Amino acid sequence: MTLGKKIKIFKICYLNFLKKNFFLFYKLSILFSGIFKFIKIKFQKKIFLKYSINLDKINNYEYKLTSQNNEDGIIDHILSKICLKQINFVEVGFDYYENNSLNLFKKTNRGLLIDASFEKCFILENIINIFYNKKKISILNSLVFKENINRLIANNFDINKDEIDFLSIDVDGVDYYLFEELDFKPKLICIEYNHWFGANESIGIPYDPNFQWNRDCYSGASLLAITRLASKKNYHLVAIDSSATNAFFIRDDLKNKFTILDPVTNFKKPIKYSDEDYIVAKKFLATKALAKI
Repeated sequence: MTLGKKIKIFKICYLNFLKKNFFLFYKLSILFSGIFKFIKIKFQKKIFLKYSINLDKINNYEYKLTSQNNEDGIIDHILSKICLKQINFVEVGFDYYENNSLNLFKKTNRGLLIDASFEKCFILENIINIFYNKKKISILNSLVFKENINRLIANNFDINKDEIDFLSIDVDGVDYYLFEELDFKPKLICIEYNHWFGANESIGIPYDPNFQWNRDCYSGASLLAITRLASKKNYHLVAIDSSATNAFFIRDDLKNKFTILDPVTNFKKPIKYSDEDYIVAKKFLATKALAKI
């Protein structure tokens, strides 16, 4: 075992000990660590790497600052094209130092972030109180299911007063079903899909409110499935980030400002994975329950 892994295991054991026996010290410990990590990432330089081929024109605007991949640049470009200077956003599933809305905080009118992790919510809420205390940004610590997504948003966001400009869904599993159930009509939606399902299949995992991702290729839904669902809800595919992780959909009344993409011909494979990797993934997925959607 390497020294780095030993240190990581020791840190996890130490934090678990604090959480169980000294909860106040546990909160202070993760807060100080979280603030340090947030500051470090927040003030890093933009990263302009591309992670696949078959790129589209909109991929030229990609960059990573505080998003997980290159979402920051695509989001900024799309919102500027529809002339939004003040942003109302909702993000379902986030990390306190790395999410799709963090780069929008300075120009936020109202925001809502929802996640099931106490730690992520606790740290980000305190970061907002310290660095963005004049902004109307709320944190909600809750599991999100298709049965409660509309209620959670409606109860914590004044829909009648503030239209949602941007919605991000990234829950590592049932993203498709949350989108399917959504009653609201944001201008721009970013949703995670699973590139391992390939370009030609309209499939995903069956709905399970208790689904937990095992960090393998069994998760979510295919790009084709999500794009077909988006079309039914009058949304159009306008961007696929080069990491082949997120798809971006614009509302029908704004589509004329963008080039509409095809989920099959514009499909991307991350260059870090080989054809052999996809063959192995296909064999693995053949052993799992899948739904035609």
